[in-house]
Amino acid sequence: MMTAPGELTIHPLGGLGEIGLNCMALRMSDATVLVDCGLMFPEDYLFGVDVVIPRFEHILEQREKIKAIILTHGHEDHIGALPWLLPNVDVPVYGSDFTLALVASKLAERGMEADLRPVKAGDRVEIGPFAFNFFPVCHSIIKGYALGIETPLGRIIHTGDFKIDRNPLDGHATDLDAIRRFSEPGVTLLMSDSTNVERDGFALTEREIKASLREIFDHARGRIIVTLFSSHIQRLQEIFDISAACGRKVAISGRSLVRNIELARELDYLRIPGGTLIEVEEIGSLKDEEVVLLVTGSQGEPLASLSRMSMDEHRQVHIKKGDLVLLSSRFIPGNVLAITKVINRLYKLGAEVLYEKVQAIHASGHAHREELRIMLETVRPKYFVPVHGEYRHLVKHARLAVESGVAQERALVLEDGQPLTFLPQGIRLEEAVPAERILVDGKGVGDVGQSVLKERQLLAGEGMVVVLLVVDQDTGEITLGPDIVSKGFVFEQQYAHVLEDAKCVVLEEVETVGVSNLKRLKERVRGSLRRFFRKVLERDPVVVPLIIAV
Repeated sequence: MMTAPGELTIHPLGGLGEIGLNCMALRMSDATVLVDCGLMFPEDYLFGVDVVIPRFEHILEQREKIKAIILTHGHEDHIGALPWLLPNVDVPVYGSDFTLALVASKLAERGMEADLRPVKAGDRVEIGPFAFNFFPVCHSIIKGYALGIETPLGRIIHTGDFKIDRNPLDGHATDLDAIRRFSEPGVTLLMSDSTNVERDGFALTEREIKASLREIFDHARGRIIVTLFSSHIQRLQEIFDISAACGRKVAISGRSLVRNIELARELDYLRIPGGTLIEVEEIGSLKDEEVVLLVTGSQGEPLASLSRMSMDEHRQVHIKKGDLVLLSSRFIPGNVLAITKVINRLYKLGAEVLYEKVQAIHASGHAHREELRIMLETVRPKYFVPVHGEYRHLVKHARLAVESGVAQERALVLEDGQPLTFLPQGIRLEEAVPAERILVDGKGVGDVGQSVLKERQLLAGEGMVVVLLVVDQDTGEITLGPDIVSKGFVFEQQYAHVLEDAKCVVLEEVETVGVSNLKRLKERVRGSLRRFFRKVLERDPVVVPLIIAV
C-alpha cells in the first residue's frame, strides 16, 4: 500500500488485539520507521512452535523506504523479532544503551550484528521527515522511553509501556513534565499502553514493593529463593541491597539472569555491595539464614532453575523445609497453569511460597486506569489510538479517552493490519491488509501452517499408528508384516488383541486391492484402520501405512 505525498499512515503490525508482538510502522511517501519489533510466546495449542512474530511482507515490499527501527524498551515483546527482520533490512536501530545491549546479546547468539545507535533521555533524532524525542518512563525494565514524534502532519506521542510512579525510587520515573512541554503546541495523535486499563486506581509503587520485601527478609529464618523477570534490573538492585543489609549472600542460577546482571553492571546500572555475590557452589558452606538465591523460572518455564528445583532435578540446589520462595513477578496469562504447578510442587517439598496474589511483592510495570487518565489529560490529543492490549483493553481505553475529553469519533480502536492515514484535513481508514502471525519452529519460519498444526493436535490428542508391510512386487506375496506400532495411541501389551485384529484388517485390504497399485492400497489401509479403531475403541489416531514393494 502506497502513502501519498503529504499524508502520514500508521500501520500496526502487532500488539493491537494481543499481549505481545508489538510493532508499529509510521509511513510517509518517502520514508517508513518502525517502532518496536516484538515477538509473542506461543499458546498451548501451538504444539512445537518456539515463538510467534509479526508478518513483515507488506512493509518489506518497499524495504528501500524503511529508514530506521526505534525501540521503546528491551522486553522480548518489543525487541524479540529483530533477528528475523534485520537480515532483510539494513537500517539503524535506536534505543537506550541498556535496550541495545540486550539486542546485541540476542543478535550475537545468532552470529548477527546490526547498526545499533544508543540515545539518551532528551535526545532528538531526525530520520527523514520524522524527528523522534525520547522521554524516560517508569516500567519494569530500566531505560525505557516514550516517544515524542514530530511529523509534517503534527505531533504524535507513543507512550511505549509505562506507569506513573507517584513516589519514584532511585529516579525511575515517567517524565510527565517533558511530555507536557512537548504536547503544548498540540498533539495530533496519542498512542498509549492499554494493558492495565481494567485495573482501577494506581499501580503499587516500587518503593512499596521494596518495603514489603524488606519486611519479608527481616522475618525469614531459612533460605530465601527469589524468581523474577531477568530484565527487571531495578528489582534486582533492591534484592542485592536488602540482602546486604540483612547479612545475606546472593547466588544466581539461570543463564538469562547471569547475562542481564553482567550487562547492567557493565553499564553501571546495577551496583552489587562488596562481598554480597557468591557462586551457587558456596551456599553449602553458609547457614540457611545467610542465603539468598536468585533464580529463573518466574513463568513456570520447564527448563528454568525454579522448575527444576520444584521437581528436585536441579544439580546444585534442593528445596527443603524452611525455604521461602518469592515469585516477584506477575503471572502472564497463558502461564498460570504452569506456574501453579511449580508452586504446588514447591509446597510438596516443604517450602513456603509468596506471590503477588497473597503478598505485595510485585508491582506491575503498566499504568492502571487513573495513570492512563493522567497521561491522556497531560497530552490532550486530538486523536487517540489505544495500543498494547487485547481487544477489550483497547475498547475500554478508548472509552476512557472519551471520558478524558477526546471526541468519540476520534478515539479509534484499530486492529493489527488496519492502517490509519492522517491527511492535512482529517483522517482516512485504509483497507485492512492480512496480519496473520508467523510461527517460528526451529529454523523454520512460516512453514508451520494450519494443516501442520492440525496434524500436531491430532497426534497430541489421539496418537499415531504405523503399519509396516513389505511385499514382493513380482509375486504379490507378503515378505514382512504386517507389523503395527502404536505411538501415543494405546499401550501395546494391554491392547495386543486389538492390534492383532487390526493386522487382519490390513490383510483383508491386501487380498481385496492387491499390490499392483500401492498408493490405492495405502489409502484403503488408512481408511479401514481408522474406521476399525473408531468402532472398537472410539479413537481416531493418525494412521501411517508404510507399504514397500521389493
